Amino acid sequence: MNLSRLFSEFYRLKFGQEFSREARRLDEVFLFFLFSDYFGLPNPYKFLLLEAYPQLLEEFHAWHRRMGMEHSPLEWIRCC
Repeated sequence: MNLSRLFSEFYRLKFGQEFSREARRLDEVFLFFLFSDYFGLPNPYKFLLLEAYPQLLEEFHAWHRRMGMEHSPLEWIRCC
C-alpha cells in the first residue's frame, strides 16, 4: 500500500462520515423547505418548486421515515 492510498483511505474514513452526515442534513432541510407550505409555514417559492414535487416523492418517503413518522404527515401524499 503506497502512502497516497493510505492518506486517501484515512481521509475517507475520518471525514467521509461527516461529509455524508452534512449532506443528509442539507437534504432534510431542503425537503422541509420544499414542503413547508403544507406544514403551515409560508413558502415564497412554492410556485417555483411545483415542478420538483413529482421527482422528490420517493425522497419525501425516505425523509418522513427518518423523522420517525410511520405514514406521510400530508394527507394528499399517500406513499405508504
